[in-house]
Amino acid sequence: MAKDDKVKVETDAEQIAKIDFDKEDVKQAADMIEEKGFVTRNDFPDLKDRLWSEGFYEKIEDEFHQRDNENPYIFFERFDFVGGAIESIIFDMDQVKTREKALHVLGDALDLKVQDKPNETHKMVTY
Repeated sequence: MAKDDKVKVETDAEQIAKIDFDKEDVKQAADMIEEKGFVTRNDFPDLKDRLWSEGFYEKIEDEFHQRDNENPYIFFERFDFVGGAIESIIFDMDQVKTREKALHVLGDALDLKVQDKPNETHKMVTY
């Protein structure tokens, strides 16, 4: 293959930059986070997509920075659940104080089972 024939693989940032986020959705998400502390795919179904979620999180952060007297600590996290589901949550750490709490809030919101002792499955037994 010639040097010029290489396939260009886009980075996550390049792919996210191509997503057109609705400004009203961003504003609505910021309002919901302000009110209840988080948003999930129940609120915005596209949060099931990792790249969309990351970009949406960045837009929400920008929205908060543009508001007067608003400076919450907005956080984006993806969590694994029993059965293999991986889900996203965007939350305000002033309201949802820990990642552990965010995991349980997300599990409750989406009716997913949280693994009680996540490290237990990774223990290696040797004889």
